[in-house]
Amino acid sequence: MPRLIALATLMVVALAATAANPPAGQAGNADVAISAVFLDAAAVVQATGADYAKNYTVLEVTVTPKGGKAYDVQPDDFLLRVSSDTDSSGPLAASQVLGAGSGLVVHRDQPLSIGINRANSGVSGVTAATGRATVPADAITALQSKMLPAKTTPEPVSGLLFFPIAKKKPKDLDLVYTTPDGKLHIAFR
Repeated sequence: MPRLIALATLMVVALAATAANPPAGQAGNADVAISAVFLDAAAVVQATGADYAKNYTVLEVTVTPKGGKAYDVQPDDFLLRVSSDTDSSGPLAASQVLGAGSGLVVHRDQPLSIGINRANSGVSGVTAATGRATVPADAITALQSKMLPAKTTPEPVSGLLFFPIAKKKPKDLDLVYTTPDGKLHIAFR
């Protein structure tokens, strides 16, 4: 029985240590420093009020301009890669995270095959598909206010980035940030 209590205590301490020290990484160059923290499900709920972690990888990112110069922060300059496969994605807008919006549907008139035939690609057309969910504008605005803003600033700026990559271990992720001077890679440890 004492061994069972000691094991349970050790597990609680390990879980508390994990929550207190979430996986994080940083990178920088002469113009900018980037830091990112991987948010687990509990941290996502605390930050947003909802459990988006089931469908998304959520990162809290801070962009810090160097040298007192204004820096152009664009969330679309981020790309999240999964090192164990070829999956990668840019961040989503608040309306996409909440399921609003629309998309394109490609119609095929023949089955998929290997290779492309220039004379007949097998595509018979493209139509617009409207969003399946109606999301109130205030819900989109509330989530957008927590996300990394696109702006030019000499001050550090922080916010959340949502990537449509779910259920990956932080150590398998590579956050890539494209700057005018090249790419910065952030690994989560």
